[in-house]
Amino acid sequence: MENVLVQLAAVAIFGIGAQWLAWRLRLPSILLLLLFGFLLGPVLGIIHPDELLGEALFPSFP
Repeated sequence: MENVLVQLAAVAIFGIGAQWLAWRLRLPSILLLLLFGFLLGPVLGIIHPDELLGEALFPSFP
């Protein structure tokens, strides 16, 4: 449970940081949000979507 809270906090902190940095650099925020997402997920392995979201990652519709 603690690891999930750390991951959620990291998402919030880095998301806000990416938005602020994009605003300061006058870039579209989606660029830095994508960059930060790729860095935190597949590259550095800090965020694990399967662990964080569980069944909600790929919802199945009836």
